[in-house]
Amino acid sequence: MAKRTTTKPAAPAAPSSSAYDLKQIREIVGLMAENNLTYFHSEQEGAKLELRRGSDLEAVKELLKSLPASTGSHVSYAAAPAPAAAAPAHAPAASAPAAAAAAPEAVGPTINSPMVGTFYRSTAPGEKALVNIGDSVGENSIVCIIEAMKVMNEIKPEGVRGTIARVLVEDGKAVQYGQPLFELKA
Repeated sequence: MAKRTTTKPAAPAAPSSSAYDLKQIREIVGLMAENNLTYFHSEQEGAKLELRRGSDLEAVKELLKSLPASTGSHVSYAAAPAPAAAAPAHAPAASAPAAAAAAPEAVGPTINSPMVGTFYRSTAPGEKALVNIGDSVGENSIVCIIEAMKVMNEIKPEGVRGTIARVLVEDGKAVQYGQPLFELKA
């Protein structure tokens, strides 16, 4: 879990039209980076300053709660787990997501997610799955849809051929970059 702290910055060196000047904000950002902080909040002279850096899962959850629910589309507002291996150097280390720990391990070749997003097995709710266990897939086969930023991306095996042995992700669940989606028969 990322550390959170609330502090008040020093008073501005020179009078300005706002409570925070650019130099102060840069100093705060530097201190946040040095101390691996992901969130900063301060109020001064009626002005509010809120800074976030890195992947702050709690902030993402709050943002997603504020979005309106979608009706009749594939949009799902669920927070994606914080990436464990692909975290930026300036972000605090994150533990492996519980969802990934619960996912079955693949033994054969896999089709992996090329992006972070929401996994869908069909093109629309109630439609037939694009691929099922036992289906043969090639480089041009569309195996699933991954929604990222409200864009539906058709996912192809990219250099992998075979027969679907297992579906490793539940429909409508968040996936990470590189996460195995399907296992193929070896």
